[in-house]
Amino acid sequence: MAVTAPLQYKIFHDPIHGHIEVHPLCVKIIDTPQFQRLRDLKQIGACYFVYPGASNNRFEHCVGVCHLAGQLARILQRRQPELDISDKDVLCVEIAGLCHDLGHGPFSHLFDAKFIPEVKKGPTWKHEDASEMMFNFLIKDNNLQEEFTKYELDKNDQDFIREQILGPKKDTNDEYQYTGRGQEKRFLYEIVANNRNGIDVDKWDYFARDCHGLGIKNTFDHNRYMKFARVIKVDNGSSNSDFQICSRDKEAETLYGMFQLRSVLHRRAYKHRVCNAVEAMIVDALISAEQTEIVPVEDKKRLKLSQCIDNPEGYTKLTDSIFYVILMSVDPKLTEARALLERILNRNLYRCVGDTTPKETPKKENKEVKKFVEALKAEIITYVISKSELEKKDLYVDVVLLDYGSKTKNPMENVRFYTKNDQNTAKCLNMENVSLMFPRVFAEYIIRLYYKKPDTENMQKASVAFEKWCDVNKYGQQSKFPGSTTET
Repeated sequence: MAVTAPLQYKIFHDPIHGHIEVHPLCVKIIDTPQFQRLRDLKQIGACYFVYPGASNNRFEHCVGVCHLAGQLARILQRRQPELDISDKDVLCVEIAGLCHDLGHGPFSHLFDAKFIPEVKKGPTWKHEDASEMMFNFLIKDNNLQEEFTKYELDKNDQDFIREQILGPKKDTNDEYQYTGRGQEKRFLYEIVANNRNGIDVDKWDYFARDCHGLGIKNTFDHNRYMKFARVIKVDNGSSNSDFQICSRDKEAETLYGMFQLRSVLHRRAYKHRVCNAVEAMIVDALISAEQTEIVPVEDKKRLKLSQCIDNPEGYTKLTDSIFYVILMSVDPKLTEARALLERILNRNLYRCVGDTTPKETPKKENKEVKKFVEALKAEIITYVISKSELEKKDLYVDVVLLDYGSKTKNPMENVRFYTKNDQNTAKCLNMENVSLMFPRVFAEYIIRLYYKKPDTENMQKASVAFEKWCDVNKYGQQSKFPGSTTET
């Protein structure tokens, strides 16, 4: 009988997870231009312009997610052999973790959440769509199909990987929507990106990695969570009962800490008012550059920035380096964009002249919330212009949502727990029976007004006008432009 040679895993030394082993197929994927581009994509975008240590990139994050995905899958494989988790299942989950962020654009979420919606109307485009596109292109462009076959990953397995990257479809009437794996393995789709309750290895890695770079204490221990992770068949009150990853009841406080850490990172870093000012300036620069064909592709052609989302070759070349491509260009069409980026480097930023928090957060569906936010922005701009005689192009309103990951809902409602004496029954906990100190409100908005020009006199006018708008609408203004007559 022939002896199969052992797999030659590669050892990576990661500053967060230490020495980690990477499967040979994952190494083949890493050693492609499509994956290597992630070295030039800042994990938390414009935060690097505010936090000096926030220089971590999507590259190391994806390697970390690959590691954690494999770690959790193997723990479940050993702990519950009845789940029939195969080595192929584990490898597919690792590859999904490795490739889940292939589709991020320049400065990460800034590109798909703020830039693309401004310049490309139509169906909502998400970076997950680009991740699937880049995954397909990566295999084709680097002739990796033979490598997938070598490790016995067929079309069904590749579909499983794509489904993990894309996430579930909406409006499926509770029907099971995946084809890569059957419903008995539904829990595997919760490892990389958990759309059920947000507890997944993607968050665990960026929590640890971002906290490390930002200098913020990471209070969540993902290794402890994995010690208590268990797959249980859960009756969700529909015709389809699901196998899902559950935790011990005593870990409820630990998980609340995870969701709270997410809120802290958003408040102190991701949605910091100066970070958002820099983001707004970069978005304005990219919008200004949009009319110029700037990204080179084959046959000496060039694409506009937004055209790259449908062109994997162009997208491979689109990274944070676009900032310096514009900055070093002598094209007169890029003069306005260049001037904005020069302002960032000179720290001549858009100035937040006031912010406020509504006492209540509207509990609406996503589409209704978007309409509410857009109407609110328009209302503020119109009011400030009427009271200050400033121009619309010099004002920017940012409406920021801070939540625990489930909008206005308690994310723990979708988490299931088992007890020490009954490890095969999972229930939803009444959090009041766990502790009376848990929050009752899980989301809030912050409304910020920015003035784009550097002149102090008009900043003052914008600040006073915004203060009046807050008074009329009975919002308490939290901060005011220095020099305001009601400065605190």
